[in-house]
Amino acid sequence: MAAEFYKQGDALVVKPGKRLDTTTSPEIDRELTTRIETGESKIVFDFDDTDYVSSAGLRVMMKAVKATAKLGGGVGLCHANAHVREVLDLCGFLSLFKAGKTISKTIQML
Repeated sequence: MAAEFYKQGDALVVKPGKRLDTTTSPEIDRELTTRIETGESKIVFDFDDTDYVSSAGLRVMMKAVKATAKLGGGVGLCHANAHVREVLDLCGFLSLFKAGKTISKTIQML
């Protein structure tokens, strides 16, 4: 499943698909970079269908955090399963993201 990008309110929602890894992260990184360069400052990663996040995926997320912070925005996440949350927590990434139970709640936190 390819990644999906869509607007909800004033945020860009990214659904990475089953995996955010070395195979999928280049496409997501390119699209996010383009969108952020055109002014998108609020990004929400919706991990509803995502089972796995690799270091390449973490890199994409970190780049988004840094780039949106320069624009006064931020990055949030929602619907992360226990495995994805554990990976983010072990890497110390959870503190960098606003985490909501729904996309709408996450957007409100940004």
